[in-house]
Amino acid sequence: MGNEIFENEQAHLTKTYNKLLDIKKNLEEQITALNEKAVEDKNDIRDNIRFDYADVETTMETLAEIEVWNRYIDTYNVESNSLGKRLETVNKLLESPYFAKIELVFEGESVPESYYIGRAAISENGYDQMVVDWRSPIAEVYYNQENGHTSYMVEDRTIPVDLRLRRQFEINRDKLVSFFDTQIAIEDPMLLKSLSQTRSDKMQAITATIQKEQNTVIRYPDVQVLLVNGIAGSGKTSVLLQRIAYLFYQKRKTLRPEHVCLLTLNPVFRDYIDNVLPDLGETNPPTLTWHEFLKKVGVPFADNEYDGTGDGSLQKIHDVLLTLSPEEDDFYNITHNGKTVMSKSDVFDVVKRFSQFPMGVRLIQTVADELEERAKNILRTKDIFNEDSESAAGSDSAEENRIENDFGGALSFIRRCNFVNIKHVAQRILGSEYITAAEWIYTKMELTGKCDRNVRYVMIDEVQDYTEAQLMVFSKFFPNARFMLLGDEFQAIRKGTISFDRIKEMSEAAGKEFVELPLMTSYRSSPEITEMFASLLPQEKKMMVSSVKRSGEGIVVKSFDSDREYYEELKALINEFEKKDGLTAVICRSGYSLEKIAGALGDKAPQLISESDSLPKKGVFFIELALAKGLEFDNVILADADAEAYPSDELGKHCLYTAVSRATQHLAVLAKGKLTENI
Repeated sequence: MGNEIFENEQAHLTKTYNKLLDIKKNLEEQITALNEKAVEDKNDIRDNIRFDYADVETTMETLAEIEVWNRYIDTYNVESNSLGKRLETVNKLLESPYFAKIELVFEGESVPESYYIGRAAISENGYDQMVVDWRSPIAEVYYNQENGHTSYMVEDRTIPVDLRLRRQFEINRDKLVSFFDTQIAIEDPMLLKSLSQTRSDKMQAITATIQKEQNTVIRYPDVQVLLVNGIAGSGKTSVLLQRIAYLFYQKRKTLRPEHVCLLTLNPVFRDYIDNVLPDLGETNPPTLTWHEFLKKVGVPFADNEYDGTGDGSLQKIHDVLLTLSPEEDDFYNITHNGKTVMSKSDVFDVVKRFSQFPMGVRLIQTVADELEERAKNILRTKDIFNEDSESAAGSDSAEENRIENDFGGALSFIRRCNFVNIKHVAQRILGSEYITAAEWIYTKMELTGKCDRNVRYVMIDEVQDYTEAQLMVFSKFFPNARFMLLGDEFQAIRKGTISFDRIKEMSEAAGKEFVELPLMTSYRSSPEITEMFASLLPQEKKMMVSSVKRSGEGIVVKSFDSDREYYEELKALINEFEKKDGLTAVICRSGYSLEKIAGALGDKAPQLISESDSLPKKGVFFIELALAKGLEFDNVILADADAEAYPSDELGKHCLYTAVSRATQHLAVLAKGKLTENI
């Protein structure tokens, strides 16, 4: 029976693969023909279009003709892009046309219908689907892992079905390697095989092995604040990226990459995840670190990596600003090429004209409008600002264009409300010379209304390492966005970061719908490694943790009194792990510790990964714990697991939990001197 099923599935795969090859050939022919026609038409345009600007009438005719040809070319570009994207989808499916099959009996029917599920949908004739997209409603019954009577949703309508078969495949192009029928996640051979593979420098999509608790998060209905609270190795980041892909699919007519903002802790991690969405046929949304966000919004200085400001100062800015009386030093001169257009005294005079408004958006925007008109009048009449431009007056519209062209910098300065001395205002409110980046941008938003209303989703990974002030800034800057926050409170490795209880309090205080979803299964680490990092959790949390991986090797834990013995063991472990497959990370708690140990090893020291580096494809490397967050490695050596680096306080336990949980297969814990008490 098994051989017969295998042969039937191989025959179906061969048929599907050949159809995909036919579709690919047809698309390539269409693209070639379209490109040839485009080249022919562009040559025709070049040869026949007349650029005649003799008078107004002929100029208008010329411009109209150019516009017609531009639209014609745009049509080519749209069609070419559409065909190109479809060809990309087909090429991805040719690598592995699908990974699962379900057989459903619909209500009122008796004959099962088969559906093959893959990374993307493809149809042979435009409506008969050969492969359904994993994000489609009908594919949900596969991920729910419940054979028998079940259902799925289509536009708020429940479709009852009887799931007769849930089959998974391992496929390499047109070859069926294996298949199995299953309904319980922990027994999935495909999942276990995936987890046993060596790690690379890039995160892989988990589409074929999404588990039920992960699927709940991925397909969860839209809420204003969704907090995913998952243990180390539970696939939080993978789930985040799959949810972004799911949202793009569900809202494909209205949601574009620029409507999503992904916030991540460091560039190393961003580089690690940057291939997942493209592999699913989607474009990566803008991805920013905190420092990159500050640069984007125009903060004129950078502070420490993690802004330790609590909510108190930002709340004070909000409360006090409306009662603050403006003063002259709250404003800047407006200049052009180093010459003053309006002094800050002039600006202050305008501000005083609108004293009926309190300090805030209405006052500053009203002042900006008035300043722009006054500046234009000054720039029209003072030749000192017009040394390099033609001064001959023309029509009103021509004069307006001249002012815009010649003095756009000064006018833009006004329109962006850069005439406000944000730092001085914040200093007055807070009574402090030192102003953090969060305080600066929050004050600017309160004064000018600066924000991004186009972003509809903000995704924050490793949210436990952000401060309350940073989350307040994001919430105010993206007023129309829904937030998805992912993290693990026990991986908070900085002081002063936000608690999950506080996130809930802030959301509810703002009147936002808040949902928290757990992820409690570790798919990353061996049971031995999982047991070690779980031992650092509170008892009630520890009891909920489980691992689905098969047993691995024992963990090496050693401490040494002498430098010689310590460095000999470290060198021996590096040499041993260098012979193993995959990636080996030598993790140090701090940059100081990393440089000290690497310096002692000299020429024998592995590569050091900095914030600007990508991970190597294989081999051994040094990495600081702060950069290792969110990443996973086949082998990990904790090189400085002493009591000083990992003290027995809460923060020390969090750091050790984070470091240990980076390992998937092999773990060695070394200390020079006294070993941390947390182990």
